[in-house]
Amino acid sequence: MAWSVDHLIKGSCMFSILILFILAWSFYIGYSRGILLQGYYFLTMIVAMLVAGSGYQSLAKTISLWIPFSSATQASKTYFYGADQLFHLDKVFYAGLAYFILFVLVYAIGRVIGLFIPLIPTPEKWEEYPFQIASGVLSVLVTYFVLQMGFTILSTIPMAAIQDRLHGSFLIRFMVQHSPLTAGLLKQLWVVKILGA
Repeated sequence: MAWSVDHLIKGSCMFSILILFILAWSFYIGYSRGILLQGYYFLTMIVAMLVAGSGYQSLAKTISLWIPFSSATQASKTYFYGADQLFHLDKVFYAGLAYFILFVLVYAIGRVIGLFIPLIPTPEKWEEYPFQIASGVLSVLVTYFVLQMGFTILSTIPMAAIQDRLHGSFLIRFMVQHSPLTAGLLKQLWVVKILGA
């Protein structure tokens, strides 16, 4: 038992370190891209969020027929949702997955269009240090939101191995439950609008 707890803690720490590494790498990539291209990618993220928010409920009904979900049992537990929601998490899962799929599709199209952005002349002032820092921050915000969506979807699966691993990481708990603006947004779209609670 002690070995299992120790193994879980080490695994959760590795997850947190990996997330921080991904975010740091994202900052570097955004810093290198420049504010024009990264600003465009950030706007693409906003558009993808709006499109996904308008069509995810109908898609959720479709994918629920094709993608299985690990239904909860009396022995199941979840750290992220109330006991009254435990047996309805399949609806939250499909809503989240549908939103994620639409988001990725729209964002991918935007990325393809973004290949032409570097052809636009950029003012020299936009290549200065403050703009590069801002570009890095925007890149981190995009990456953070994608990771947050992924972990929030996983948090709906009532399997002990997944729940313990997610809950064991302070960073993942913060991303899913306490991220400013986006945690409340995803809860409103995936939980409140779907379950009414």
